[in-house]
Amino acid sequence: MDAKTLQFDRRSLMWGVAGASLAGGLVVPTDARANYGRPFRRSDLPKDLMAHPQIRGRPTQERFWAQVREAFPLPPRDQYYHYNTGTTGSQPFYSINNLATYNIYKSNDPVFWEANLAQDASADLFEIPTGASSAIGDKQAQIAEMYGANADEVVLDYNTTDGLIMIFAGIKWGPDDRIVTTNMEHAAGQGPIAWARDVFGVKVSVVDIPFDGSFKLSVEEFVNLFASALSAPLPSGGKQFLLVSHISFRSGIVMPVAELTALAHSKANTWVIVDSAHGWGQLPIDCHGTGADFIAGAGHKWLCGGPGTGIVYIRNSSGTYPVAPFNYPSEGWGDFFTVPSRNYNAHPRPASTYQARGEFNRPAVYAMADSARFYNYIGLQNIYNRGLDLAAYLQKKIVNRWGPTALWIDPSVDRRFKGFVTTFNPFRTLTDSASFATMNAAFAKIVSNLGGANNPVVNPSGKPPIYLAARNWANHNSDGASNRCCLRISTHAMYCSNEETDYVFDQIVKQVDATGLPQLP
Repeated sequence: MDAKTLQFDRRSLMWGVAGASLAGGLVVPTDARANYGRPFRRSDLPKDLMAHPQIRGRPTQERFWAQVREAFPLPPRDQYYHYNTGTTGSQPFYSINNLATYNIYKSNDPVFWEANLAQDASADLFEIPTGASSAIGDKQAQIAEMYGANADEVVLDYNTTDGLIMIFAGIKWGPDDRIVTTNMEHAAGQGPIAWARDVFGVKVSVVDIPFDGSFKLSVEEFVNLFASALSAPLPSGGKQFLLVSHISFRSGIVMPVAELTALAHSKANTWVIVDSAHGWGQLPIDCHGTGADFIAGAGHKWLCGGPGTGIVYIRNSSGTYPVAPFNYPSEGWGDFFTVPSRNYNAHPRPASTYQARGEFNRPAVYAMADSARFYNYIGLQNIYNRGLDLAAYLQKKIVNRWGPTALWIDPSVDRRFKGFVTTFNPFRTLTDSASFATMNAAFAKIVSNLGGANNPVVNPSGKPPIYLAARNWANHNSDGASNRCCLRISTHAMYCSNEETDYVFDQIVKQVDATGLPQLP
């Protein structure tokens, strides 16, 4: 396949999107000038949003998942291999169509566009709750039902970073407070933590999750890593927050949030913040079941909701554990005439108080909710089981080639540690810090050779692009610099397959061999 062929395919793809849009009633003029000289009429607008496709068969059958993949505008499987959903995902056809529909309605009538759409569209696809002025409450309730939350505990926002900033901005920090976290966190979590430290004098305690070979801890042993840090004395009136990634973007390990939260809540004045950038769309999350106080995650990664979308969960107070001291400075905080404002030391419901943060991108978050509807239709547990099977298939190939030591997470560990992300290092020096720079450079070159350099638009090599990632981290926070690295492969249940993985793995092996570095076992 050459560059010209791929460009033609992409042009055909755009016509496919237009065709899908027309099937949903969306007007896509071939020449924008066709409308010049006459007013745009309401009758020109689409009458229906697109529903997600109906999938035939059972989730245990490969043909079931082949139909699921057809909902996405990814090129054919022999032309493109997307194994980096950990960075960003693909948005389904119907969700893209709906995003365009929302935007057209909004531009046609910026004030009453939602009411117009609710009148024209099918009620099961777009509904404004009774007494409400927008559909946001319906979308919040849909997401909340999927993920075991109350509708008034969910905020639809822009991304994980945005959600974590919202959470940190609402907590009343003081110099007697402490944040316990890990050496595996993303900058989205590290940045707000460092801000609280630098601006308010909050103390930070880092728990190391060491990788001195394949991770083999039990859940109990893992949770015990945090016991000492969470048990350290706090000054009188001090607050403590545990911040962990639900799934580490570095190693792919799924952290047992429910068990960690139980330990944290056993300590006085301690609350839990979860960075779930990789959680929504990958794990069958039950927000209430985790017990966590705050969960912030992305809509554009595993949930395939499109760019600039995310979900934040903020737990309401319960009889078992009080809500954290939290007041986000939203528009509804107060005014100049009532001192102190009505929300001072109050715990307003996040869905109503924090969702309205000025003009936010309603079309984008509505399209994300449309993507989520497809996930709910397929079944979050079915998606989870499928993703684990795909990851296990890849991991077996890695073990057969390089042995179990190459995997940063041993295949025998508790299922609670497992997700769709596989990380591995096939080199004999994987735990040798002195060899880190060489290995890290090799992984960067492998990623480039498989993806960027083999993209025919960039370099017409004739090979289909394979997109994956390389990651690194410091094994101990005290090390002061990264000394562990890996290739990171994301096997998404919705559009990856074992057949694809066979090809992808063979190409990775060729690239690893080409490095000339000594390999395991």
